[in-house]
Amino acid sequence: MDLLLKTPDEKKFKQICEYIREFELDDRELRQEQFVAAYRNNELVGFGRLRERGDCTELCSLGVVTPHRRKGIGKALVKELIKRAKGELFLVCIIPDFFAPFGFKETSNYPLSIQEKIDYCTAELVVPEKYVAMKYAS
Repeated sequence: MDLLLKTPDEKKFKQICEYIREFELDDRELRQEQFVAAYRNNELVGFGRLRERGDCTELCSLGVVTPHRRKGIGKALVKELIKRAKGELFLVCIIPDFFAPFGFKETSNYPLSIQEKIDYCTAELVVPEKYVAMKYAS
């Protein structure tokens, strides 16, 4: 796969912010240096974020541009984000089966910041699926 993973430049970061709003992902406190962007032929095809939360690191705001889905881009981003993460790594999602093969396990024992994220998602990013917390266990 001819995929390049790197921190986005300012122009691509603005594009990522637009996709985050379009995909209805967590758009709070976005900072360019938190992101890993996936490029194919210099085109932005996906992105993911590591957010330092004080009590843990959160993998969040993972998205793949619609025409590029189901081509392994999301998987490549998750692997890269895991490599870059420092400290305990958590995420909140509605698709735990996607993250389980990478070593994430559903948990009910998580930091306060992850409870805050669950509360935010449940109130602001309403979907029919249930939000779950997952912890990375290498």
